[in-house]
Amino acid sequence: MELKEQVKLITGNTNDDLVSLMLDKAKAEIESYLNVDYDTRYDNIAVDIAVLKINRLGSEGLSSQGYSGASESYIVGFPQEIRMQLDRFKKKWGVL
Repeated sequence: MELKEQVKLITGNTNDDLVSLMLDKAKAEIESYLNVDYDTRYDNIAVDIAVLKINRLGSEGLSSQGYSGASESYIVGFPQEIRMQLDRFKKKWGVL
């Protein structure tokens, strides 16, 4: 299944332009994090990052929010699951 179709299926978002943009941004972030050119072996991670980006729209970086006390906390970087996937590629391919 094409990456764009995977993201659409997981998120329920059918906006082709938005899904394509988020996939492009995800691929660029993978390249930057690993300091390598994008390869199809990173496709699963790209889908995960694109889904995360689409799900965060409108609340970018917000990890929790309190209502009565008005407290908020924000996510810094990738979630642990995505970092673990990326770090495996760093170790496996000697990108460190």
